[in-house]
Amino acid sequence: MIIRSIPRRQMKDDRHITEAPLSAVRQAWLMLVVIIPMAACYPLIKLGLDSAPPLRFSGLRTLIGGLALLVALLIRRKPLLPEARLARWILPLGLLATTLTFGAMFASPAYTGAGIASVLGNTQPLIIIVLAALFLSEKISLSKAVALGLGLGGVTLLALPALLGQTSHSFLGVLLALVSSASAAIASVLVKSLRPGKDLMALTAWQLVVGSIVLLVFAELFEPRQAIAWSGGFVGILLFLAFAGTALSTWLWFWLLQRSEAGRLSLYLFLVPVFGLMISVGGFGERLDAWQGGGVALILMAVAVSVFTGWSGAMNQGEPS
Repeated sequence: MIIRSIPRRQMKDDRHITEAPLSAVRQAWLMLVVIIPMAACYPLIKLGLDSAPPLRFSGLRTLIGGLALLVALLIRRKPLLPEARLARWILPLGLLATTLTFGAMFASPAYTGAGIASVLGNTQPLIIIVLAALFLSEKISLSKAVALGLGLGGVTLLALPALLGQTSHSFLGVLLALVSSASAAIASVLVKSLRPGKDLMALTAWQLVVGSIVLLVFAELFEPRQAIAWSGGFVGILLFLAFAGTALSTWLWFWLLQRSEAGRLSLYLFLVPVFGLMISVGGFGERLDAWQGGGVALILMAVAVSVFTGWSGAMNQGEPS
């Protein structure tokens, strides 16, 4: 697997750039800043697909997001390029975190409901916890296992209506959403393994730019030559997705990963499909049935277990909350 190719000596030598952990309360608030734009992505993608084909749409979104981070580096007078040990990971990370993740993310709502796409496209916690145990030596504690089980049960209930008796197109949407989730999870563990420190924003920016160029090339090769229907509404959607849903949420998520246990932090992501489903219900008229209501309840319980355990651990260790 790609994560294994990071030399152990390199990881040991880079420990000095690992940031101090955050308090449980600050971590929770910052995760809300990550989660809210993420939750809005699938419904907004569903709207934007009426004006632009998925690969061009996702390529523009990620390109603008990456350029925005480069502008932020210029304003802050920080180096635009990461150090050499990180620069060689820009292309692999861009293919994982941008090309696969965002390409599949944008394509999936075209074949299934925005709420279901949001659910299956945000099952990263299930994958991150396993990868973190295998490659980051993080333990799967009892509380984490309970939260994971509740979250998995919730995701299953939320996805159940889309998985029973749907057409092949719906199945393709489900598959694309799962690909998006898996590639995002692998990229998250990879970034934590790399420990980019002060070069995190530069690494994030360039992987977005490189990954977006690949997306736009694929759009030219495989998508019908369909002109983008530019309008005020589409520009607003594109800019929100680029700035809040890409530049801010991607960089802040990677930033938090440097300061927290990946497996436990990922459990917050179970809230993304809950908020995404609520937005879809309010904005698209998608109905929330009893199964999905039960799924929401289980996911809220999963996050509550994770948050309570984190706060209890911080209090026992005398950390500020």
